[in-house]
Amino acid sequence: MPEAPEVETVRLTLDPLIRGKALGTPWWSFLPLRNRVPDEASFRFLVGRPIRGTSRHGKVLFVHSETGGLVVRLGMSGRCLVQAQDAPLAPHTHLRWPLAPGETELRYVDPRRFGDVRPFVDEEDRATVIAPLGPDPTTLDQPAVAQAVSLALRRTRRSLKAALLDQALIAGLGNIYVCEALFIARLSPFRAAKGLTAPEATRLLAACHQVIQDGIARRGTTLNDYVDAEGRQGDNQHHLFVFAREGDPCHTCGTAVRRKTQANRSTYYCARCQRAR
Repeated sequence: MPEAPEVETVRLTLDPLIRGKALGTPWWSFLPLRNRVPDEASFRFLVGRPIRGTSRHGKVLFVHSETGGLVVRLGMSGRCLVQAQDAPLAPHTHLRWPLAPGETELRYVDPRRFGDVRPFVDEEDRATVIAPLGPDPTTLDQPAVAQAVSLALRRTRRSLKAALLDQALIAGLGNIYVCEALFIARLSPFRAAKGLTAPEATRLLAACHQVIQDGIARRGTTLNDYVDAEGRQGDNQHHLFVFAREGDPCHTCGTAVRRKTQANRSTYYCARCQRAR
């Protein structure tokens, strides 16, 4: 599933392609996505209005018009692309918006249909989408944010892996970057978050910030479906420390990277560098 670096890369590549253009009348496949796609009337207030830009919080992408805009969740396999209106449609294209002026259109493609696209009518409506989410991991270098997350992390009895995957704690971290951050911080994913010392929590949140920034700089991690708004793959998959490297030697100590199922998710770690306490 695309995490914060992947969604941010989509945003960065999408923004210059759609900024200043106007959304046309949408077309959709009439197949449900994560939720039922709103009918044409729900999008009508956006037709003909210029796009002011884009933003992101965690794994959620926002396309802003003069009033309201679109909420896009990519889910497990969603792609938000800008292509020529006469370009062949990829299989599983579910939504299309012509962009004026010009001959391009915004397309949403989603084979597994776990993503979601819907309008928001104003900033208050958009705020309701963000309200259940924790801070974005790119803000973990801000002392006040880091302190608040550190306290919340050290109050939960869950494992470090489970706690970091909680979008209400930090919005935008997923399995890839949590595994990577825990390795950089030299902390076992199975350890109880409640047992962290303040310095360990500081080290862990700095690692979370680092892996997210590195992932953005490398244009995301492409393991399966992820591409940016121009259809290009990321590069971060070539720089992973432990994720998807079961049996390969640890870059630090040479010990074989292990994989263990944790809450129905694959956890990758180095048993030597990330000793349990």
